[in-house]
Amino acid sequence: MSEVRKSHGLYHFGAATLRTGVGWRRAVIRLGDREWTVHPTDRYRIGVTAQAGSGPAVRLHPQNSHVPGPGGPVRWQIGRRGARLERDGRTIELRLPAFSRGEAQVEVTGDWPDLELVVLSAVFAVMTRRRRRTIMIITITGATGHGPVF
Repeated sequence: MSEVRKSHGLYHFGAATLRTGVGWRRAVIRLGDREWTVHPTDRYRIGVTAQAGSGPAVRLHPQNSHVPGPGGPVRWQIGRRGARLERDGRTIELRLPAFSRGEAQVEVTGDWPDLELVVLSAVFAVMTRRRRRTIMIITITGATGHGPVF
C-alpha cells in the first residue's frame, strides 16, 4: 500500500506532483519535464480529464473512462471518501482520510502504465468532489440558518 503525501500545497505520488488551483476547479500534474492539465468534466465534478496537448491522456468518468496503455474497458467508481479503477483484473483503490488531514491510501494490483498520472488524476477527482460537497453543505447551512437578517 502506498500513500499520496501532501507537502507545501503539493500532493506527491512517486516522482509526480499535483498542484491544485483555487476551489479545486483545475490542477496541474508534473512528472519530470511532462505536464498535464486536470479539470472536472462537468459542473457536478463527477469525472475529470488530464490532458497534455490536444487529447485527454486520462479520463475518469463512470460512463466513459480512458487510461494509458493497452487493455480492455476501464471501470471507474467514485464515492465520498474513495474511488476504484478496474481494468482486466488490475485495480487501483484510493481511500481518503475522514477529514482533510492525513495521507490518501493507494492500493495497486497489477501493472499500470503511467501509474503516477492515473493516481494523481484519481486523487483530484475525489478531492474536487469533496470540495464541491463541502461548499454545498456550507451554502445550505447558511441559507437555512436562523442568524440575523440584514
